[in-house]
Amino acid sequence: MSQALAETVFWIAAALCIVAELAVVRAAFLPPADVSQASSIPQSRRGSEMLWAVCPAIGLALLLSATWRAIH
Repeated sequence: MSQALAETVFWIAAALCIVAELAVVRAAFLPPADVSQASSIPQSRRGSEMLWAVCPAIGLALLLSATWRAIH
C-alpha cells in the first residue's frame, strides 16, 4: 500500500472514529431526561456514564496516535 493511500485511509478512519466518539461523549454529558414520571427502567449514575464515555475516548486517542507513529 502506498504511503499516500495509507494516510488517506487513516484520516478517513480517524474522522469517523472521532465523530462517533463525540456523539457518545455528548450523549453521556447531556442533562438527564425528565424523571418526574414513575418508570420501571432503573436509572444509572451519571458519574459512571461519563467515565464509560471518556475512558474509550482516551483509549481511542492513544490508538490513533500509535497508528500515526507506525505509519510514519
